[in-house]
Amino acid sequence: MEIDGNTLIFIVIILFLFLSSPGGDGVSSQYEFNQLRSLKSQWSFEYDSFQNMTFNSNFQNVTGFKLSYQDVLSDSNINATFPLPSKDYDHWEQNQNYAVLPDEIINKVKENIWTDSDRSSDTNVFPSNIPGTLLGEIDLVSNDKFEQIPMPISKFFEPPTEFSDTTPPSGDTYMHNWPLYGEFHNVTFEVGEISIQITHKDTVSDRLSQSNGKLFNSQADKWKVLSLRIDFSDKNENEKHFMTTNAIYDVQRGRILLMTQSAKFHSLLAIPHYMGLQYQNEDEKMFNSLKKLVKEYWTASNFVESLTMTDLLELYDNAKFKCEYIGFLQLEPWNKYTPDQLKMIDDELNWPLGRPANLSSLPPLKLKSGILYSPDCGIELNLNNVKGKRYELQMRSIRNHLLLGIGLFAAQIYLLLCQMQHTNTPSRVNKISFYCFSMINLVDGSLATLYFIAASVLPQLYLPLVLSSFACFILASIFETRYLISVYSSQFNERNVSIFTLLRGNSNDSENNRATNATDNFITPDEASISGTIYGRLLFMLICFTLLTLSSTSWPRNIRMVFEYVLIFIFNSYWIPQIFRNVIKGTQGSRQRRSDGSVSQQRQDEMPLLWKFIIGTTIIRTLPVAYVFTYSSNVFRHHKDVKFVIILCLWLLFQISILYLQSILGARWFLPRMAIPEGYSYHRAMLSKELLEHGVSSNFTVDCSICMSEIAIYVDDVPETHDRDIQSFMVTPCGHIFHTHCLENWMSYKLQCPVCRSPLPPL
Repeated sequence: MEIDGNTLIFIVIILFLFLSSPGGDGVSSQYEFNQLRSLKSQWSFEYDSFQNMTFNSNFQNVTGFKLSYQDVLSDSNINATFPLPSKDYDHWEQNQNYAVLPDEIINKVKENIWTDSDRSSDTNVFPSNIPGTLLGEIDLVSNDKFEQIPMPISKFFEPPTEFSDTTPPSGDTYMHNWPLYGEFHNVTFEVGEISIQITHKDTVSDRLSQSNGKLFNSQADKWKVLSLRIDFSDKNENEKHFMTTNAIYDVQRGRILLMTQSAKFHSLLAIPHYMGLQYQNEDEKMFNSLKKLVKEYWTASNFVESLTMTDLLELYDNAKFKCEYIGFLQLEPWNKYTPDQLKMIDDELNWPLGRPANLSSLPPLKLKSGILYSPDCGIELNLNNVKGKRYELQMRSIRNHLLLGIGLFAAQIYLLLCQMQHTNTPSRVNKISFYCFSMINLVDGSLATLYFIAASVLPQLYLPLVLSSFACFILASIFETRYLISVYSSQFNERNVSIFTLLRGNSNDSENNRATNATDNFITPDEASISGTIYGRLLFMLICFTLLTLSSTSWPRNIRMVFEYVLIFIFNSYWIPQIFRNVIKGTQGSRQRRSDGSVSQQRQDEMPLLWKFIIGTTIIRTLPVAYVFTYSSNVFRHHKDVKFVIILCLWLLFQISILYLQSILGARWFLPRMAIPEGYSYHRAMLSKELLEHGVSSNFTVDCSICMSEIAIYVDDVPETHDRDIQSFMVTPCGHIFHTHCLENWMSYKLQCPVCRSPLPPL
């Protein structure tokens, strides 16, 4: 049996995927096996220490908590070794002698964040479910005021130095001794923006066994485990920071404690101590409740055994490139609701059945106060005016906007079909600008691609996003591209022709035309080859434009805004190519058309674009831009800029005004007469010597090659023929003569000479 090259490559790829894939824990070498074993041993040892911990006992050999703030304040060169001489490990208090937080931060949390008033008021009611994205401002209080707590990383995290290494090194290394450490971690801006994406972590699963997620929290009425994605940056986004972390939400008091986790900071085991930072009298009860929650999470997730090399590398990267943060957040209460009403609202949001829950008046999730503190970088950040909608309401709003967008796409398809019906002949299609519809087509194709990508990222909106992508795809790849193929085909004979020649339509010199036709008389390619060309160009431009658009989201804000404004302005100049095309074709205005006695000529000189297509397309494509730039609560969280929308609308109105004046005064109304070359005229007198080639009869008549009837010719050098109507016949650039109505009907379907197949300038 013979195996060709393609089959062999396919077999090699399949074997590579099966044979080179590591096990479920991602281990692919003996060195990695020992690394992962060391990590599991470290976590197991610390968890055993955690199980023996009480509410009034201190941390012992737990990564990231071996030193308190006072330890570093007393000795800035101290190392985080266990046990420290003369350190009290049997006692715990909420001050800097035992915590990694300075007293100043602890007092701020007690007095400004987690205040007693939020606890003592029995009327305060907080929502039990708070998924959503909160946006606000973040202020840098200090990045050099506090001492930095040294947090070592075990050396077994480091990659092997040689290929033959099998055993990771032992001991610890300190990040502050690494070069460029401060450049990666330091926050330098004074005021910035923050985004907090909150999701609930109600279930966990053992990743190795791929088991389904299972509930683990038996105290859901008191505590909720959250997953947070926090992004903050300066206003111009030149400096960006982000973190992903778990958090604990105190349902009864509206408090949120977040603590990052990495190879140098095992915050999971510190949650019970730091969540009870405010209430000294309830420490034991609260500590035991949170300790139970941590144990349930640990057991349900099979925490140690489910650790993989991916986890190890992620913990190591977080330790190298990010500061550790402890955050204290306080939600504003929803006191106008009762717990039963909140439960009904949650049920309606999760399973809509028409319950009497007024979701339109649901208040936003808002942080009353918040603070982020980094113990290893000494950074203090305050959160201001951070708020956002519930996730379910966000998804509902986006879903409604997507459905409205599908309606706009349907309207655009209808307008395009009307436009295609209006230009159903080659002569009319020839007057359409290829670049005008190429710009429109590129935008619609890019939207289809972006919708499809978003559908894979947002499974909750999969159906409306796929429908939107399908509608865009139908509009761009079928209707618009099919129209572009017709336009390209009708204008194929204009390739490599100068603008001046196009403005003239063609030369009146028959001899020059014959010479040109002898060299340039090519055959128009068939529709299949043109389709391949158009689709290939579209695909290439679509890929490049989509990648450029996606990459621009990571650029600094100033550069991104310039790119965005320029791009929107360019792609809303789609009528400019059509204005230019009208000038090239020299279409007559309505006043000239009314004075023309030929009905066929009047029809041919009509403007190529329907006015309802122009107005409808402009409105449809301007509405989304106006929504994004004028509505501050838009779903894209885009900044408001009314001035830009006004300028854009004026620019579009200017384009439409030029098109309107072209339809009234003529396509070349704004050009000086001396700048307009003389166009080709099909109605011209003949010379007797020219008629000799056509077998002219004695009475100066020739046969029309279309209807085979005689044509009475106006001969310039024969006076007795001057009483004949010069408008009754037409002479092509290649010198062939036809009845006017015969050639006009022929050119409605094909712009080629019926005799020699030479390209003909449109009427």
